[in-house]
This record gives sequence, C-alpha cells and structure tokens, in this order.
Amino acid sequence: MESSIIIEPRNKLNKVELCDIHKLRAKVFKDRMGWEVPILSGMEIDGYDALDPYYMVIRNKTDDVCGCWRLLPTEGPYMLKDTFPELLHGERAPVSERVWELSRFAIETESDCNFGFAQRAMEAMRKIVTFADEKGIDKYVTVTTVAIERLLRHAGIDITRFGKPLNIGKERAIALEIHLEEKTRSALFQ
Repeated sequence: MESSIIIEPRNKLNKVELCDIHKLRAKVFKDRMGWEVPILSGMEIDGYDALDPYYMVIRNKTDDVCGCWRLLPTEGPYMLKDTFPELLHGERAPVSERVWELSRFAIETESDCNFGFAQRAMEAMRKIVTFADEKGIDKYVTVTTVAIERLLRHAGIDITRFGKPLNIGKERAIALEIHLEEKTRSALFQ
C-alpha cells in the first residue's frame, strides 16, 4: 500500500482538497457509521472547520483522498471542551498551546486490518507524532469510541481516559489523552 500523508493548515489546502476531505467525512460518518451529522452538498462540515484547523490528508497511490484528520489547538474552541464536555466528568478541559485535539478521523476501509489498526492508520499515527515534535505538542486529546480505544491500547499507544464511557448517539464514546512519550513512540516507530 502506497500512500502519502501531509498535515497542513486549512488555508494551505485548495478547494478540491477541502471538498474531498468533507465528502470523505460524510461517507464515513453518515453513510458508513450512521451518525446524525449535518450534510451539506454531500459534505460533513461543522463549526470547528471554520476555526482554521490543520488537516491531515492521506492520499492513496492513485492520488485520491482516502483519509483525513482534523487537528486543533486547545487554546480556542474544540469538540471535547465545547461539544462533549460531559465526557470530561467534571475535569477541566485542557487549554494549552502544548495540547491539541484530534477529531474527525476518517479513513477508507482497508483489507490489511487483521483485528488491529490497518497500515494506513498506523502511518497516520506516526505522522501526528512527528507533527507534534515540529509544533511542540506534548499530548493530544480526542473524543472517540470504545472500539477505537481498544485498538489504540492493542497497538501499544499510551492513552488515559478522562472518565468512563457514555452513550452519545449510536456510540459508546470516551474522551482520551494520547501521550507522546516513550511507550507511544516505541509502539509506532520500533
């Protein structure tokens, strides 16, 4: 599997790339997962997309967008703090230039999964670690499902829960900190 992965600020991506990201998100979140998310012209877009996030864009060997991830600093509004604060279970939401949120991870399904993260997802994880090194990020926070939490643990990623999972829509959702120290780096780069 050959793919290319970039992480760029929203204003560095062209309109076609942005449309492809939002169409993939609609395909994954609305069509495949059945989430109740607003769709506009076949695209899943929310208010956080207007806050000049960074986006990871994953392209396959034919140069089609096959994966994406949104990255936002926690110094402004972000999904965990402002949309799903109940997942913090009374803890204060992180607000720091050294803590960023990962959200809206969408990826085309692959056949190389074998009960764990597919190769493309692992490449994406490695890329967020190198991005963190470039930007001085110490850790990420994210809202995800308990199924993804299990995959992260199985892959050896160092994560900490903010609290117990809650039912949000169709999913058992959980808020996590993703630590970027030795355990995570060994799991991804060894």
